Amino acid sequence: MPKFDGMQSDLISIRFLMGGIVLTVAVLAIHMLLPARTLDLLEPGVSKHFLEAPPQAGEETAVQWVDAGRLRWRCQYVASGKYQPCVLTYLLTGDDLSRGRDLSGFDHIELELDYQGPAPFLHLDIRNFDPRFSRLEDANSSRMHAVTLRRRDVEQPVRIKLSELNVPDWWIQMFNLPREYNQPSLDNATSLSIGIPGELTGQHHELQLRRLVLKGEWIGDDRVYLGILLAWLFGACTMVLRGWQRLRLSHRRQQREIDALTARTRQLRIEQENLRRLATVDELTGVLNRRGLEQSLDDMEEAAQGMSLVLLDIDHFKHVNDRHGHDCGDEVLRRVAAIVAANLRASDVIGRWGGEEFLIACQGTRVRDAARLAEKLRERVQQSEVSCTAGRLAITASFGVALSPPGGSAANALKRADEALYRAKEAGRNRVEVDRTLQSDSPTTV
Repeated sequence: MPKFDGMQSDLISIRFLMGGIVLTVAVLAIHMLLPARTLDLLEPGVSKHFLEAPPQAGEETAVQWVDAGRLRWRCQYVASGKYQPCVLTYLLTGDDLSRGRDLSGFDHIELELDYQGPAPFLHLDIRNFDPRFSRLEDANSSRMHAVTLRRRDVEQPVRIKLSELNVPDWWIQMFNLPREYNQPSLDNATSLSIGIPGELTGQHHELQLRRLVLKGEWIGDDRVYLGILLAWLFGACTMVLRGWQRLRLSHRRQQREIDALTARTRQLRIEQENLRRLATVDELTGVLNRRGLEQSLDDMEEAAQGMSLVLLDIDHFKHVNDRHGHDCGDEVLRRVAAIVAANLRASDVIGRWGGEEFLIACQGTRVRDAARLAEKLRERVQQSEVSCTAGRLAITASFGVALSPPGGSAANALKRADEALYRAKEAGRNRVEVDRTLQSDSPTTV
């Protein structure tokens, strides 16, 4: 009888397990095949839309419809005149402007926009009315959620995850609310706007909105997985009554699998971080490589604060490699990188530009200060020595300094720094040369 009971228990367990697996797969399949929850804001009757600065009767304005039926509008700004935002807004409320739509169940926005004009960026923002601090008489008091899109991002249909939208710093600073009020929340969205940020004087822009759809799941993944988990827990509790020992052994086995997966996940994260570091850091010197430098220069250009570039070239490096060997040459590269890195500010960036060249980018630094830094580095390098098989080897380096003013091109500044470096080499090496084309009225020149 005990053997029969054991066989029966095994059979029930197998049936329960198979039934649970089939049910889980069925639930997941149904969840995956369910049509997406969709809100098409361009569909008639779903929402109202308007330009932020509509023209009055008989009035010429900078912002006006080209074809309202096809959602095409123009923003044409003269050199002077009253500022008017180039923004199209969709109202997500009814008659009560404090009651919007709950967008928290949506996952992303599908946007298709035709744009003609010089703007490098466009923005999309959603306002959420929070009765704890929002006021109808002040549109800005509704919590702002915004995302900035590059122009090339919208040259084709784009998918924007709602998780990309964040509360901007200017809104947080304007209202000075407790931190818990500054967290993203789209449970009562009252409007969605698309437009062009920044200074628009003297510019001409033309836009046409072709698609604006919010999509998400009817039931979120977390709820589906939670429901499946609860169902399995209920079944597991039922099985406890039939065989606690069997369940305990199964639990231990599953725990080992979970631990193995956790350990594997941790290892994969470590490997992922190592790969990311290898992609942007020069393995030999430990400073940024060319790709990492290019990313940093792009970030500095977007900050529009201007920067000074210092291009460094180790003198007679080929001779070092040829005469003393590549091991000695590698040690020279490491020593120079360490000297430079030790004498920079936390905000400065250094990277190996190629071969024996290093590039230093100093954001918001005047050329005069950058030239002083280059001279300081030149002296530090000249004072250092490297031990090679043939003895102690002295090192010197030549420097070229150039400016990329606010709004300027780092690539152009780099070219001028390279020309200055060439002059330093022609003048005998082990010296600092500054770009001769600097304009005295530049905010970051000497």
